[in-house]
Amino acid sequence: MNSAFIALGLCATVLGVGRVLRLRDEIVTLTQKAILVSLFSIGIGGVAYGTRLLTALFYDIGNIIWHMAATVLVGALEMVFLTLRVRNVKPQTVHRIVARSAVITSLLLISWPISQAGGGPAQGVSTPAEHDFPSLVSLLLFPAYVIWGLSQIVILSVYRVPQDIRRRPINTIALALVAVGALGFIAINATTTVYLNTGRIAESGDIIAYSPIALGVSVAGACLLAAGERVYEGSYARYQVFRLGPLWKRLDELSGREFHLSTQHLSSPARLQRAYVEISDAICTLRVDTGGRYDLDSVAASLRRGDLADDRDSPTLSESLPERRTRREDLEAIHALAKTYRLQRASASS
Repeated sequence: MNSAFIALGLCATVLGVGRVLRLRDEIVTLTQKAILVSLFSIGIGGVAYGTRLLTALFYDIGNIIWHMAATVLVGALEMVFLTLRVRNVKPQTVHRIVARSAVITSLLLISWPISQAGGGPAQGVSTPAEHDFPSLVSLLLFPAYVIWGLSQIVILSVYRVPQDIRRRPINTIALALVAVGALGFIAINATTTVYLNTGRIAESGDIIAYSPIALGVSVAGACLLAAGERVYEGSYARYQVFRLGPLWKRLDELSGREFHLSTQHLSSPARLQRAYVEISDAICTLRVDTGGRYDLDSVAASLRRGDLADDRDSPTLSESLPERRTRREDLEAIHALAKTYRLQRASASS
């Protein structure tokens, strides 16, 4: 058994199941469908490839399963990269990708019983004249399709990576990892194909030994693509909620909990948005006595002391803060006030 492939297959399957559960109440996009197919193809193919020596006695079923899973994976990855490059993918393009994958998968399935009837699949040939139908499919058509499909992924990533590296760095890094893994598989398949069709079967094993590395890079990229941005957004939101927490709590106390709603059932990004809304409502409503000073330090000090004003002529917190003109400037002012309040509270405690 090859434990590396089995482990990678199981990890991909777990990620696929988790993604299915997360998306069960959502409208699934073409990209998400393709990612799911990719993960499950890796899961099935990885386990089948890792156990192919054990299943060799059972009509070599592990060998045919991983070949078919690899064919489906190539088509799914091609779809993923295409949907990430093209905003509106034409149905005809999707049909062509599915058709190519289906044709090769069907040929593999048809050739399998024929090869078993002839004593098993050909491990390699020395000259083209030695080929029969099963060997043509397994030794020429299958690797040619894999190389062609993976090359499309690499070509598509060349367009996508430079454009998105600053806008969506996590997804772009994920795509680059998958492309690197694809390049590795292209090199492995091209070299192995030459060896298996020129009578150099013994040398192919040394090249195939690098497959776990290429597969590992591809799986890492697929996992990052599937969950990277979500994990980052959740972590970033928790960090920002932590930073806004003291100010959020203080404004909640001073407002008599007029604006606060329960956030226990909300995700971290939703809690962050709730924090922004409630803080914004509070600073637009509460009036403070800053002693005529209008800056972050005086406003934060007034909040810490609880110096609220009942006079309608007194400025609100919002009016006491530096002038803002855009939503981004509003958020920056909130974070600046939160930082100043934290520093003053820490200084007073020490």
